[in-house]
Amino acid sequence: MYNHDYNETLAQEETEWSEEDKTFMDLMANKITKVNGRYQMPLPLRNENIKLPHNHIMAEHRMAHLKRRFSKDPEVMQETINKGYAEEAPKINTDIDGRMWYLPHHGVYHTTKKKLRVVFDCAASFQGFSLNNNLLQGPDLMNSLVGVVLRGIISIFQS
Repeated sequence: MYNHDYNETLAQEETEWSEEDKTFMDLMANKITKVNGRYQMPLPLRNENIKLPHNHIMAEHRMAHLKRRFSKDPEVMQETINKGYAEEAPKINTDIDGRMWYLPHHGVYHTTKKKLRVVFDCAASFQGFSLNNNLLQGPDLMNSLVGVVLRGIISIFQS
């Protein structure tokens, strides 16, 4: 009787993907590779031909701030390097026009756990551009909380 009166609860919770979601999933399905035991995937750019401004100045400013912070407690950074969690960045050609973006990041040190966690700032903007604004978001693959609760309630009444 319950199922007959409230049959919309039996319908699957399926949402249609946008064109951007489909593009994102197609990119991830076809471009993920495994290199030296680690998975690598491309950045899901909205536009493959995007030209970003050279944000080297912003990266150097953030690096100077980090250097000041770590100079107060050099053991934390040395331990991070010794464990292999960080390494010196290789020298690279910085003449790549519009195809390079320095990803700002900072460390958050947990005093109780004695661990350093790296936080990447993809929302950082430089000359009106940010990495977040140029990346595909991808589909929401999580179940809705309302749907999970309703299915749980229905299963209780059905048993």
